[in-house]
Parts: sequence; C-alpha cells; structure tokens
Amino acid sequence: MSSNGTKTRNRKYDAIEKALTEQRDELRVRLSERMNEVHIDREPDDEAALASDSSSKEMAVATLERERRTLTEIETALARIKKGEYGMCASCGEPIPDARLKALPWARVCVKCAERRSSGLAAD
Repeated sequence: MSSNGTKTRNRKYDAIEKALTEQRDELRVRLSERMNEVHIDREPDDEAALASDSSSKEMAVATLERERRTLTEIETALARIKKGEYGMCASCGEPIPDARLKALPWARVCVKCAERRSSGLAAD
C-alpha cells in the first residue's frame, strides 16, 4: 500500500482512533484504581464480613480481568491503525464493515469469520 493510501486510511479512522485512545486512557486509570481496591487488606469483623469481602474481591478481580482484556484489544486496534491494517479482517483479508467497527471498534475479524470461529469451523 502506498504511503498516500495509508494516510487516507488513517484519516478515515481518525474518529475511531480518538475514541479508542480516550477509552484506553480511561481504562488505564480505572484499572489502576481497581488494583488499589483489590489490594486493600483489612481484617473482616466476622464470618459474614469475610464472605462478603471474599465475594467482593472475586467480582473485582473478574472485572479487572475483563477490563484488562479490553485494554489489550484497544491497544492492538490502535497499533493496527498506525500500521494501516485497521479495518481489514485478520482471517480472510476482506474489509470489516464500518457498522461492525462502530459496534466493536477493536474487531479483528469480519462477522462471517467471527461466526466461523465461534462455531468451531475456523482453522486457527
């Protein structure tokens, strides 16, 4: 792809890149705050407090993991934008429809390839 084509592609995705960058920055802050919450060690007063504290920590850890995965997907999408590879299916090489990118800006594959993967038909 020519450098001119890359510049055009990058401009096309400027709004998505800006939104992803903002979302990435917000997630980084939120993850940092949640890490501090999870690491607060205090002695629960009784067994009920211990169970509640344990349950709360499990939920916080699950949320942390989900947000960490989302952050990784966002960072990967931003890297693809910079390389001029954003918006192309990593599986079949076809363009990913704008509607899918709008709904899931870090999508790596088109809907057809995503469906094949989820049904176990994909080779990768």
